[in-house]
Amino acid sequence: MKRLMILLCLVAGYGHGSPVLIKNAKLAQHGLDNEMLVDILVQGDRFEAVQKALLFADDVYQTLEVIDADGRWVTPGLIDSATSIGLVDVPGLGISSDNQVEDFPLGAGFSVSLALNPDSSLITMAPTDGITRGVIVPAPGNSNYAGQSSVVEFSGHAEFVFYADNAVHLYLRERDRKFAGGSRAAALHSALFGLRESQRYSQNRRAFAANKLRPFKLSEADLKALAKVVSGQLVLAVHVDRAADIRLVLTALAEFEGIRPVLMGATEAWKLADDLAAGPVPVVLNVLDNTPDNFDKLGARLDNAAILSAAGVRIAFMSSTPFSEFRSLTQAAGVAVANGLPFKRALQAITSSPAQIWGLDSLGSIEAGGIADLVIWDGDPLELMSAPVKTMINGTWVESRTRQSLLARRYLRLSKGQVPDGSSTAGRDK
Repeated sequence: MKRLMILLCLVAGYGHGSPVLIKNAKLAQHGLDNEMLVDILVQGDRFEAVQKALLFADDVYQTLEVIDADGRWVTPGLIDSATSIGLVDVPGLGISSDNQVEDFPLGAGFSVSLALNPDSSLITMAPTDGITRGVIVPAPGNSNYAGQSSVVEFSGHAEFVFYADNAVHLYLRERDRKFAGGSRAAALHSALFGLRESQRYSQNRRAFAANKLRPFKLSEADLKALAKVVSGQLVLAVHVDRAADIRLVLTALAEFEGIRPVLMGATEAWKLADDLAAGPVPVVLNVLDNTPDNFDKLGARLDNAAILSAAGVRIAFMSSTPFSEFRSLTQAAGVAVANGLPFKRALQAITSSPAQIWGLDSLGSIEAGGIADLVIWDGDPLELMSAPVKTMINGTWVESRTRQSLLARRYLRLSKGQVPDGSSTAGRDK
């Protein structure tokens, strides 16, 4: 304790702004049965200390911004493992979508980071539901390799890309066969061909530069991206649902020793739970996508997450799209709990597990040294009616006002006979 007090005296003058002390917080990451309240000290963009009843000298205490959580649940900032925020503003309107490539020879090499828009009105909405980071994914446009995703922080700052090009996305679902002539076999063959061609490229870069190699069917950008997949520098995120396809994909990928596959969607993954745990192969689920609405999903079931977790598979949750409400991420976690997944595992699926799957060091938990993303909730964070009281990203409180909330207030006043400047509308022309 004495060491902490001395440390605070030192850092207070370093120009990082006032340290933040959050008192009487109930850490949800410890589980529903946790009743112990802790204090959380934030210095700069990091958690400095997390322990019960932090004590400070009077002169140090006066330098702190003190927030009393008053026994409320506090979670790490939530991480959405697949969304299109910053790439798509209006679904169905092509001119507002930058998440896919069509009629252009670019697949795995397509990087969404070059089109992300920090001024999107959706960016500021995510933190109001506790989501502080997201994996922004490409959608398939003209090939099964859709491109590379990026991880962003939902702060609205111009420099909001946290981790550019973290994974290459390969789509092998029922509707993705069209990118390979209509056959699942052709789609998988094409995907493996790309990986093998990237190996040939990597092993002969000097000859490639001298134009002394048999021509490649893939662009150099695609070859470079897939070479990083083969070497393990980038995750290979495989969007696939049918158990038979999952088995075939993982068997085929065993040819490449360095590949780090992550299954996305994986509606029938529960059938292969033990094999996935032995891999180990992480699985990212959309828990709310649980109906057998095509032949790939005939084995859909509500307890997919519970079965996978019980077998030892690392799982994470995704919303896939922000247009079905941001709160669908916590709603999905709650649905998983209602169908057998322990609360602690469900919370991990939207905090620490995605951080580990996507290589996001120092994120996903509230502990000393970690990046200070956190949410103070007004109730159980996985209850549908609960909402954030305050949200912090990188040690800074995020503004809770959004364009949508301002518009709601404006038109609420108009409905009550007032205009935005506070004057009455009585007697005015309609």
